[in-house]
Amino acid sequence: MTEMQANWKPLEDRLGPARCAGFMYMGRINGVNLYKHGLSRRYLNLSDDGRAFRQLDRGRFEEIPFSEALAWVAEPLAAMGETLESAYDAEYRARRSAALRAAGIQELRLQVEPDEMTTKSTSTEQAFPGNVTTVGPPRRNSISRFRC
Repeated sequence: MTEMQANWKPLEDRLGPARCAGFMYMGRINGVNLYKHGLSRRYLNLSDDGRAFRQLDRGRFEEIPFSEALAWVAEPLAAMGETLESAYDAEYRARRSAALRAAGIQELRLQVEPDEMTTKSTSTEQAFPGNVTTVGPPRRNSISRFRC
């Protein structure tokens, strides 16, 4: 299996390195790079030449003005007192956890790292009783975070 390399160039060209700090590269669909902002949890979808897109449904996109796409990502940040320069890093997550505790909200974090994935199909089970197909070790965290 070929591992996808993160393509930061379109994002850096449009925003500059300082404003990329909170983004994660989530992958690429039909020529569109998917960048998710860690704080706003919203996507900025860019072609290799920097054009912006809104995802309509799985695999379908429509081109939109870059300013509209950027406003979609940045809107929740302003409400949180953050900016595009705010990094989604361990320091931010620690501040968020402390603020939640101070507000009386208990945070629960789970990390799942299975050794292997298995699938069991009903039709396969009927045809071959007891058959479980081992798919192999899953790809561990394939998300790439921007590094300033």
